Amino acid sequence: MIFYMLISILLYVCSLPVFIFSALCLIIISFIYFPLFFRADKFFCRLILLSFGVFPRVVGSFPKDGTFIIMMNHSSFLDVFLFPLVPRGPYTGVTAIENFRYPIFSSLIRRLKAIPIDRKNKRLAIRSIKKAEDVLKSGIHIGILPEGSRTTTGKMRPLKKGGFHMALNTNTSIVPVGISGAFTCKPKNRWWLVPGSIIINIGNPINCREFKNLGVDELLNRVELKIKYLSGENHEDK
Repeated sequence: MIFYMLISILLYVCSLPVFIFSALCLIIISFIYFPLFFRADKFFCRLILLSFGVFPRVVGSFPKDGTFIIMMNHSSFLDVFLFPLVPRGPYTGVTAIENFRYPIFSSLIRRLKAIPIDRKNKRLAIRSIKKAEDVLKSGIHIGILPEGSRTTTGKMRPLKKGGFHMALNTNTSIVPVGISGAFTCKPKNRWWLVPGSIIINIGNPINCREFKNLGVDELLNRVELKIKYLSGENHEDK
């Protein structure tokens, strides 16, 4: 443990300038030629993850055609750098309103036109979901971490229903993504890092039209089981 604590101090010191440099480069790129942002982000996110001693590996591939809601499990603050490695083309996300308070990072997600959500205010949360529906209709992928907050046990928390209402309202298929290894590297309830590899497992799209008559709960259950399987929490695809 002492070894990892000492290594973590070094990694945090190194990662801060790497993050600032990468974020500023992406912001500048977004002003020069915005479509290039969605290619450059993959390089810079890998660079940031490397500065934390993290080595991501993508398994599976994102669909080439169509617009999707991307849902993945939420086990570490590293998820924000893992997510951009998943989609092809333009994307944005629904993110906690607190993330707009952090310097530099807030500028980055504002350039992405990320949609703030205040889960403590149901009325505003519903408004955020409606705004995300409009973004989907314009052909931009939406990323959602449907647990709402990071797990503290390594097991998925219950999923919120907002994203599933969005999927059914817009007839948008969901791409489930399972992350394994991020909780080991840096869980919410531990400050120090354990460097290592993280697997990003991209599943096949789940067609929401098949659940139109079954409702939100059935769709939620299907996606939950699939993400658990992809993340290694369940070893059998139910």
